Amino acid sequence: MLDSIPPFRPAWWAPGGHLQTVVGYYTGRPADFQHDQLHQILLDDGDTILLLENRPAAPPQAAILLMHGLGSDAEAPYIKRLVPLFLQQNWTVFRINHRGAGIGEGLAKHLYHSGRSEDVSAAMMMASALYPDLPLVTVGVSLSGNMLLKLLGQKTEPIPDNLQAGIAVSPPIDLSLCAHALRQKGNLGYDIRFVRMLKKAMRQRMQDFADFPRLQLDAISSLYDFDDQITAPLNGFADAEDYYARCNARQFLAGVAVDTLIIASDDDPFIPKQTFDSLPDNPNVQLMLTRSGGHVGFVANNKTPLGHRKWLEYAVLQAASHAVQPVNKHVLT
Repeated sequence: MLDSIPPFRPAWWAPGGHLQTVVGYYTGRPADFQHDQLHQILLDDGDTILLLENRPAAPPQAAILLMHGLGSDAEAPYIKRLVPLFLQQNWTVFRINHRGAGIGEGLAKHLYHSGRSEDVSAAMMMASALYPDLPLVTVGVSLSGNMLLKLLGQKTEPIPDNLQAGIAVSPPIDLSLCAHALRQKGNLGYDIRFVRMLKKAMRQRMQDFADFPRLQLDAISSLYDFDDQITAPLNGFADAEDYYARCNARQFLAGVAVDTLIIASDDDPFIPKQTFDSLPDNPNVQLMLTRSGGHVGFVANNKTPLGHRKWLEYAVLQAASHAVQPVNKHVLT
């Protein structure tokens, strides 16, 4: 997959990780469209997650599952911008709403977190059951990237036979390192934003479920504190560091048996570049660590063949198309 992606050259007018992150998120309004079909997935613990499906006009040639990051949902701009690109290539597109996210609010009492490999497995198995004869690619962005890599490497949950590749974008595969990076002064804005979204989600759960713990949220001011006081105890971990140690995907990369691509930048504000130092030697895992790009930013200096400067979208489209090429010759030219 790596060979199919052109080098990334950052826009001169968006230098540095912070600008790349912000400009990448807030520019390029996605098309306004609705899903064609909504699938409910009942999980073993009684929670329900949602899978939104969009179908191409012609018979589909492949399928892709797109997974959003922390505090977001299937309507995230970096997710929605990908949908028409794949539909134009005759791919069926699935978007997940993790537990309680988006229109899945009120359907899940438990939290989604970086270790929820079982949720990723359930979504992939549903997509595979709906289209068993199509090659499948799964894309995980940010926290979902860690969830995907953990699943592929740990292999304690089912992985569909038709999964051709996994693509992880800006994945925090060393959770402790990334959580502590968020606490640095320059990252305060990101930390506050994550905490605000997570507190809102917890208050909604307390409203939706009478038996949900009555949480004391006011004193929590960082993602680390939230993980230490909320995520960890509600999910059977001793504390934040125990949660990070058991769920970070880095430790499982040696076991990945599916073609996998990691796309990350060396100036991501809260995923330090040393996160990707000395990764296990696994020919199935390729790393594209760009010079600049921020967190899920990757705003290019020149337009891609898609006609805009969103290099990440072109990179994901090219990598996914390349991944299914031996199975399906319908790729972007």
